Amino acid sequence: MYILNTSFMVEYDVHDLWLDMIRNRVVPYIRSKGFPDLTFTKVISNDNGGHHTYSLQVEMDDLAHYSLFMDDILAEYASICAPVFGEKALYFTSLLKKVEL
Repeated sequence: MYILNTSFMVEYDVHDLWLDMIRNRVVPYIRSKGFPDLTFTKVISNDNGGHHTYSLQVEMDDLAHYSLFMDDILAEYASICAPVFGEKALYFTSLLKKVEL
């Protein structure tokens, strides 16, 4: 089992519009592509530095799903959000593999 974590840093002045786009366009698109297991959180442990930080975690069974997410879903996110927000909403993605304890 894998978890794809995408962290977002969103400046205050675009936050409300960005969050609305995540809720109403991006998340429905992710779910329509077969990724129902989403966790969306706001990071509260940083000093904020002029922005809000969020984490979107998506569980997936295999690396084929990872490729789909990276090639399709993040490209769709970039096409929706980059023209509107530019450098005011940045993100990076990490792939995690669950390890049994």
